[in-house]
Amino acid sequence: MELTVGDWPTEKEMMDFLGKEAGSLWKTLAEYLAENYDHVATKKPDDNRLEGTIRYRRGGKTLVTLYPKEGELTVLIILGRKEVEKFRTERNEFSPDIIELFKNTKQYHDGRWLHIKVPGPGTLEDIKKLLHLKKKPSRRK
Repeated sequence: MELTVGDWPTEKEMMDFLGKEAGSLWKTLAEYLAENYDHVATKKPDDNRLEGTIRYRRGGKTLVTLYPKEGELTVLIILGRKEVEKFRTERNEFSPDIIELFKNTKQYHDGRWLHIKVPGPGTLEDIKKLLHLKKKPSRRK
């Protein structure tokens, strides 16, 4: 079952659930995605309506998936073959933590699934760069 936006937890509920650091990053990332990408966010709840998955999709393709848990947030970005090659070319543009994560992530036939635990603001810039590898922003500020 997917929740419609009206059924989603409020911003305050999500901020309280995620905690100050992860909540702030979730809010900033959600605003960035809304401002720059023409994707629809869908939420599939777990038993706890605050947990589950939030997918940003368009035309059947997922740009990014967020996994909110109490006190933390994980961001999943799947890099396909083309994006893996782009990452290798542009790897020096990323933080050492993301480069290490990429190196330690298994290469599947369709690419790499990067599960990024969101610890701090520097991670947000890496996430934006990874999103740009997948798809350039479609909206102008």
